[in-house]
Amino acid sequence: MNSFPSLLESIDDLSKIQIEELLTLSTHFLHNKPTPGPPNYLQPVIATSFLENSTRTKHSFAIAIQRLGSIYIDFNAETSSLKKGESLEETFLTLYNQGVDLCIFRSSVSNQLAKFKKSPPIKIINGGDGTNEHPTQALLDLFTLLEFSKELHGKTIAIFGDIIHSRVTHSLLKLLPHFGLKIILCGPKYFMPEFSTISKDIKVTQNRDEAIMASDFLYLLRIQQERHSENQFQNTHSNDYHHDYGIKLSHLKHLNKLIPIFHPGPANIGIELDHELIKSSLYQGYNQVKNSVPVRMAIIKSMLSNNDKNIGIINGEKF
Repeated sequence: MNSFPSLLESIDDLSKIQIEELLTLSTHFLHNKPTPGPPNYLQPVIATSFLENSTRTKHSFAIAIQRLGSIYIDFNAETSSLKKGESLEETFLTLYNQGVDLCIFRSSVSNQLAKFKKSPPIKIINGGDGTNEHPTQALLDLFTLLEFSKELHGKTIAIFGDIIHSRVTHSLLKLLPHFGLKIILCGPKYFMPEFSTISKDIKVTQNRDEAIMASDFLYLLRIQQERHSENQFQNTHSNDYHHDYGIKLSHLKHLNKLIPIFHPGPANIGIELDHELIKSSLYQGYNQVKNSVPVRMAIIKSMLSNNDKNIGIINGEKF
């Protein structure tokens, strides 16, 4: 995929054609696991650099890298020169000149990668940055939705929970309309972004049952306690989120609305959903985890093969 970007920071970096090509390649990898050849010095070298905790994203990238036959390096930022004051740009350039071909980067700070768009110091995939975006999670969510329902046009997905702090939601809001999905955002007002930032095509409600009954899919988010102030914690508990917005299997049965439930993880049982639901056939979270590897293989493969010769050039000079 020659036109694939060398820095995937946002869903906006991809055209619909590129997204569709990724979905096709992901399907290939899902059903046809490559058999890596013997080690050689020309194997791509790929590093993960996670400045924020992760289980699903980091490990699925590590598996994807190794299934593609690449060399995997876990770059530990806590013991790196970043702790000595080295800039992120210098760190990326150092990795590039050591022979690293691609870096998957995660940070608790939003928009750190945007400044590298014109001249990437190294090929970079955004593994989630602050509350900005998580494009690879959104892409694997789309892949899983299409696996469940081949035609998404005209259907509705309700996203429940901590919308304002959810980077994957910010990516999904850009991605899903490309495929004709209508979106409902549901949750307490203090979890919602400013209405001026929400597209007029997206419905917002504080009524859980209204959102459920109008939807074909539900997408649940955890409350990101690490991004809230203490007062917001108190609001969350005093309003009893599970009672007002949690999704329970018994309640779905009562509404006669047994629809698939998606969750990017980690799921907090007893808050956004109950134990019976996560153990039911409605829960698609484990299919999302399963699909995370082939989708991320497709993204890595597309970026590595884009023939970009301008990596490592800063201020017009090749490093």
